[in-house]
Amino acid sequence: MLTLYVFDRPPYYRLRDGHPAGGFLLDLSLAVLDRSAVPYAVRELPAPRVTDTFEKQDVAACATGWFMTPQRQAFARFSAPLYQDKPLVAAMGATGACPDKTTLDRLLVEKHRWGLRRGFSYGQDFDAKLAALPDGRVHRFTESASMLELVAKGRLDAVLIEPEEFSWLVGQHPEYAARLRTCALSDVRPGNSRHIMCDAAVSPAILARIDAAIGEFVGEPAQKARRLLALRH
Repeated sequence: MLTLYVFDRPPYYRLRDGHPAGGFLLDLSLAVLDRSAVPYAVRELPAPRVTDTFEKQDVAACATGWFMTPQRQAFARFSAPLYQDKPLVAAMGATGACPDKTTLDRLLVEKHRWGLRRGFSYGQDFDAKLAALPDGRVHRFTESASMLELVAKGRLDAVLIEPEEFSWLVGQHPEYAARLRTCALSDVRPGNSRHIMCDAAVSPAILARIDAAIGEFVGEPAQKARRLLALRH
């Protein structure tokens, strides 16, 4: 039995009382595991504990929607890509200037109070730039909603965030719409690909079955996942 670790992070994953309750990446992952015929059970586990578990233990477990980084490849196996994010944007106060062709390098100089997600990778290039900032300029949080609230109140200058998550959060908090805006970054590469990350103890044969199932859904993940999920019920 494979354990699938998930944490609540809409719009990607939704949990209710520890059980799957939607989210387009979670729906897709469940559809993939069903099609792969790998028996599994879903368990809620915070993101930092997922990496800590995989690094320190041998477990028959995977986690969905993770970026593949060199650090994680040292203790985990990764599936084929499930989904490619839209390019990251900087969320800032609505009154802040956002010139054309703004770069992250420029904003790192101009904006002095950055909010970042604790234990979260923004991609190898961005992680290196953010790690070089002095400690006093970086404030780490567990939830993106908390960071956006502080930007709206003027207590943070900028937050790096996926457009998918920003749109969902503003939809949940309409009061943010007039107080926040996103700034496209001209030096951003295409969004990071998200994978099913498995502990190194999970066999290559299991990963091969998962990859084969992913191959059936690449292209229109949300729509195809919904179609397959309809067959599950």
